[in-house]
Amino acid sequence: MNTHVIRAMRVLAPNDLRLIWRDGFLLSFIAFLLPLACLGLRWLVPYAGELVAEWVVLEPYYGLILASLIVGGQPVMLGFVIGILFIEERDEGTLLALQASPLSLRSFLGYRLLAAMGLNVVLTTLGVYFAGLVSISLFEILASATLASLAVPLIALVYAIYIKNKVQALMMLKPVQIWGGLPTLLFFVPTPWQWIGSVPGPLYYPMRLFWGAADGQAEWWLILPGLIIPGVALLWLLRRFERTVYA
Repeated sequence: MNTHVIRAMRVLAPNDLRLIWRDGFLLSFIAFLLPLACLGLRWLVPYAGELVAEWVVLEPYYGLILASLIVGGQPVMLGFVIGILFIEERDEGTLLALQASPLSLRSFLGYRLLAAMGLNVVLTTLGVYFAGLVSISLFEILASATLASLAVPLIALVYAIYIKNKVQALMMLKPVQIWGGLPTLLFFVPTPWQWIGSVPGPLYYPMRLFWGAADGQAEWWLILPGLIIPGVALLWLLRRFERTVYA
């Protein structure tokens, strides 16, 4: 991590905390709702399994359930929260003010996006342990969570570039959640369609890595496409974001 990003962390972290604190929804969402939701899965999923036991045994799908709700769901929701912060700062002129400050836009983005990705890894890891439904090593959880964290900047930048206000942001949350749930559907389709669907739904790679690891069959080669596909999209969005700010 370069010195510009570290300096950005020192300067901007207090302001981010102030924005999150000021918006009660963001504070309660990050600090309470996400951890409590993951903890509730410890009892809710087995209870649901008992209800449907006559038709299907749910336990073999615990890895898929956690991959969908936590590994894939966490970065989608966190990307939404960071996207809201971007929209607020754009409306308040903070992003434009960076042009006249010693802190570059790239340093600001580096701080904000890396911090969000790191927070996602922490929340995902804690969420899996709170749920307590699968036996999986810490390394496998971290690998899946780190790969999935690339979705956080993708979603946040899409909000910052294309969404005009917070009302629109809330309206777009459901379509983004559907996009995040696409890999769950791919679990049930034939193999060729899984790889085709994984291009517009790159969360498939960390989710598949996780549910495979939960079954004792981690496919580590998934890390390669899981880095390349969202990485290319992220580079394009970063350039688009810079053009939007400086337009």
